[in-house]
Amino acid sequence: MEDRVLSQTDIQQQSGVIEPGRGLTIPGEGSVARLLTHLRQERGISKSELAERTGMNPSSITRLEQGTRDPERETILQIAAALVLPMADRDRLLAAGGYRSEMWDDPMLIELAQLMAEPAIPHQAREEARSVVKMAIAYLKLRRLSDS
Repeated sequence: MEDRVLSQTDIQQQSGVIEPGRGLTIPGEGSVARLLTHLRQERGISKSELAERTGMNPSSITRLEQGTRDPERETILQIAAALVLPMADRDRLLAAGGYRSEMWDDPMLIELAQLMAEPAIPHQAREEARSVVKMAIAYLKLRRLSDS
């Protein structure tokens, strides 16, 4: 399965569901270079320490942060592990690099997204499904609060 993020135009053309001008906002959107630099500095880790933790050459880290090198997906995951990033930050870094989140490896989420984008599904049915998803989100947030 391809792991690159689809562009807004790709999604619109494939699904016919997203209206023009109402694109998706990816958390942490922007360059990998800026986000990587921010995440590294936020944790107080030097470029050389990050290079040591990842087994990469320090000049590779510099090129990534300068934006002169585009990281492979595995490189981003390696850096995320070295920085001990929580899932949300790891996914922001993946998205900034143009890669999909690992959560999209869940077959149930893939099927839900495909069905929600299918033009043959009536609008009312999609709206009802959105209501069910909203309830699931609210339930999980409530559980997160009550279990912490």
